[in-house]
Amino acid sequence: MADHAESSIVIEARPAVVMGTIADIAAYPTWVGQIEEAEILEVGPEGRPRQARFRINAVVVKDEFVNEYTWKGDEQVTWSLVSGQAMSAQDGGYTLRDLGDGRTEVTYELTVELKVKLPGLLRRKIQGGIVDAALKDLKKHVEKLAES
Repeated sequence: MADHAESSIVIEARPAVVMGTIADIAAYPTWVGQIEEAEILEVGPEGRPRQARFRINAVVVKDEFVNEYTWKGDEQVTWSLVSGQAMSAQDGGYTLRDLGDGRTEVTYELTVELKVKLPGLLRRKIQGGIVDAALKDLKKHVEKLAES
């Protein structure tokens, strides 16, 4: 069964800066806690990743998987799982909303279905933790870059 998690955060940066950071998938291992390796496999016509491979260590699940991305300017990116070892499905996305004054609201949605069976409460807790951690890591990284 697939579980869905969603959360939002406000980042002190313009949408283009935030989306530029999200699009720099190869750099994820340097600032996203659970990603051990990230590799861009294919670049789309707009110069942003179309497919990428990841190796993660997320608490009770370790996985290597490939996602395919769809970009909509600096407003939204969505992705779907192409292949994975521990996951049978993954759909996610970031939606950015310009709040003005150099601030951006970022909403992260993630729906995952694991091949391995875990109790529902544990699955939802892990997934919610992944979404919250990803947003906090993104905020910290973008705002640190803005200070530089």
